[in-house]
Amino acid sequence: AVVVGGELVSWSAVMTLREAGCRTVAMVTSYEKAEAYSLFRLVGRTALRVPVRTRSHVVEIRGRGRVGEVVLEHLDTGAREVVECDTVVMTGDWVPDHELARSRGLAMDPATKGPVVDAALRTSEPGVFAVGNLLHPVDTADIAALDGEHVTGAVNDWLTTGQPAEHDDPNAAAALPPGVALTVTAPLRWVVPQRVDPADGAPPRHRLLTWCDDFVLAPAVEVSQGGRSLGRHRVWWPAAPGRVFRLPASVLDGVKTDGGDVSIRLVGR
Repeated sequence: AVVVGGELVSWSAVMTLREAGCRTVAMVTSYEKAEAYSLFRLVGRTALRVPVRTRSHVVEIRGRGRVGEVVLEHLDTGAREVVECDTVVMTGDWVPDHELARSRGLAMDPATKGPVVDAALRTSEPGVFAVGNLLHPVDTADIAALDGEHVTGAVNDWLTTGQPAEHDDPNAAAALPPGVALTVTAPLRWVVPQRVDPADGAPPRHRLLTWCDDFVLAPAVEVSQGGRSLGRHRVWWPAAPGRVFRLPASVLDGVKTDGGDVSIRLVGR
């Protein structure tokens, strides 16, 4: 097999294939190293003897009736390599299960491909809330469950005081949840929630969820609003592709409802 992706679940796929009697002849990742934690990379390379093709991607899958080989291309040099195999497993590069949210016409975030929410997990449609991996790719079941616990207060408030939303025009453009917008700059790709209102309190588990497209060993976060710096915060855990990078909600201390959009960026490497 050739396994596309270098995340934790990619190594899990290698183990599952091994149990089925299928040897993994290559793991392919577009990054400079596999995205999984260092311990898993070490075990994978030494104990499982899986070659990892970094900075590469699959450009062609060949075969008649079944796979016979794949063609890999190095992203920096353009050099190509043919790898014989009879199985290709796609892993990682997750997309939320967002079909219902899209068909409902909720405001969607093009970066996460999930609905836009505020810290209370309200969507653009009053009375509709979103939690867990609908909001972003990808997190563990326990984290999704804690999102569900967090949202109960806002849901109960709506059921007690809210009014049913009217849908005269189901094709009308969705509004946005209240609050100011949160934005990120590369190497951060997205942030959840996308909007905050200081009156709402903190998001689930007092964390902002972001996604980083680079390996940053010792990141610091700089937050600004309307061009005014709100401070710089050292984070004591690394950022890496393939997994959610969490920021303490305290980085938003000082945000004002009338101060304009909030920008979050990483500084330092």
